[in-house]
Amino acid sequence: MAYQLKYKETLPVLFAEAVEKYRNEPAFRIKKDGNWQMWTYGEARDKIELIAMGLRSLGIESGDRIGIQSENRPEWVWSDYAMAHFGIISAAVYPTLLPEQVKFILNDSGAAAVFVSSKEQAEKILQIKPEVPTLKFMIIYDSVSYPDEWILTLDDLLLKGAEFKKGVNYTLEEIGEERQKDEIWTLIYTSGTTGNPKGVMLTHFNIASNVQAIQSTVNFLDKKRWLSFLPLSHSLERAGSHFTFWLGSDTWYAENILKVPENLQDCKPHYLISVPRLYEKIYAKVLEGVRTAKPAKKKIVNWAMGVGKEASINYLQKAKMPGGVLGLKYKLANKLVFSKLNKVFGGEFIFGISGGAPLPQAIGEFFASSGILILEGFGLTETTPVTNVNPIDNIKFGYVGPTIIDVEMKIAEDGEILFRGPNIMKGYWNNPDATAEVIEADGWFHTGDIGIIDQDGFLKITDRKKNLIVTSGGKNIAPANIENKLLQSRYIDQLVVIGDRRNYLVAAVVPSQEVIENTAKEGNFFTEDYEALLKDDRIKKLIEDDIDRLQTEFARYEQVKKFFLVSKAFTIEGGELTPSLKVKRKVVEQLYADQLDALYTD
Repeated sequence: MAYQLKYKETLPVLFAEAVEKYRNEPAFRIKKDGNWQMWTYGEARDKIELIAMGLRSLGIESGDRIGIQSENRPEWVWSDYAMAHFGIISAAVYPTLLPEQVKFILNDSGAAAVFVSSKEQAEKILQIKPEVPTLKFMIIYDSVSYPDEWILTLDDLLLKGAEFKKGVNYTLEEIGEERQKDEIWTLIYTSGTTGNPKGVMLTHFNIASNVQAIQSTVNFLDKKRWLSFLPLSHSLERAGSHFTFWLGSDTWYAENILKVPENLQDCKPHYLISVPRLYEKIYAKVLEGVRTAKPAKKKIVNWAMGVGKEASINYLQKAKMPGGVLGLKYKLANKLVFSKLNKVFGGEFIFGISGGAPLPQAIGEFFASSGILILEGFGLTETTPVTNVNPIDNIKFGYVGPTIIDVEMKIAEDGEILFRGPNIMKGYWNNPDATAEVIEADGWFHTGDIGIIDQDGFLKITDRKKNLIVTSGGKNIAPANIENKLLQSRYIDQLVVIGDRRNYLVAAVVPSQEVIENTAKEGNFFTEDYEALLKDDRIKKLIEDDIDRLQTEFARYEQVKKFFLVSKAFTIEGGELTPSLKVKRKVVEQLYADQLDALYTD
């Protein structure tokens, strides 16, 4: 297939280009002992070479597989680049996975070694080691000592690499030049809402082409600060790590998800990649602040939001600034209100990227009216991952944008979205049958998502095919649309709509505990017993009225008739969420079967 772009075909080529161009620029930062530690591009390159040489000294060869099981940190990316240069296939492992889940990935990939971040992660490997026969080495990033010879620290590996390097006559870059575009770069295991995950085989050309196509489409500025907090095991953040490196970016790794607000102030990022959850949290907090504000302040904020919405629709979403009277009003609104919101992101924010799940239209419009633009995109692990993104000069909220350059898109007769292009995976590791189910002979990939394309070529995702609800009356319903709308309620934190083969829709609702408790305090019926509070009819009536208000635009058969309240949030640890934070609907239905059944029998 002829492409519009002339692509550099492998990761080592992109890497060498970045190091040559940005050698003395800051590349990575992480907070240790209260201070941010930094490595330049040149310093990172030297670490990566020693890791690669160290792996070679252990007898690891091109084509072998190695797992990476770690939280976000520079060593994660260094390991990734080291393996990419020497033709070793990395296998990403979420650090939140349980030992049994880790065992499956290491056995399925046939991992010869695994990098882990800490003693906590190392203990998982020690627990399953007897059941992973291919595993020969474990390398721990932290300085954690074990007496076993098969366990090394990263410092040990670097020393081995330095010694090995003395006896060879090649460099990191020279070995990197041997890589071919169709060689497997990595295995990323789909988190899967049902069954065992599948290992997605992505090639050097998959990732290299996606990085270049994204830049050709969006045109980010180089040498800017990025805050990284999505797991590097997630395909979006993983691709982002190589994209930002190629652009000469200064990447700061958040300490953890709870520290993101604080780290935003430290980093003052120009860009960040996030799932909608971060934006939703900030949105909810702002709205709650407005609701509890004094009348005069509330009036100013509401006026500013009205001005911002008009400016957003007519100008900001088209990368223009309003002029005339509206321009003067917007400047005042920015001074009084919006500048404070920008400080939440550090004060130097250019725009954000949202992916991994649908961004509610109301939230995108809210931030845009504040001058904070969020570009929603779309893709899957199998598409490396980006296929679509909203252009900065024509943002349509509720849509994920047109395709990036060189990616083709069409809608099948049953509404399923199909893609074809240089970013489509090689297939599923050791699973040709599953590969054949999703990739046609002529290269079209079946996403499993349902959507529509508007007259401008913008894609709107409706839902997953497997999530479609068919009621007992034969009505087909996409629950995602309903869920995204109801999640606009200030009282609701998480929600799952259920009703397959039933005669009406119901929902499992996780309320926003902070909002519920504040509401109870205002009404003088607060109790420290949160579960008892959720049983109070006044709380249920508040949520019921808000649900009814929000779902008036839906047909009667699409409206939630009944719901029950869940006191504990859906979590990865609880089993209701995948590592990429998608709700496991079947698990929720099983866990709350009695409550759900009661909604149909009462």
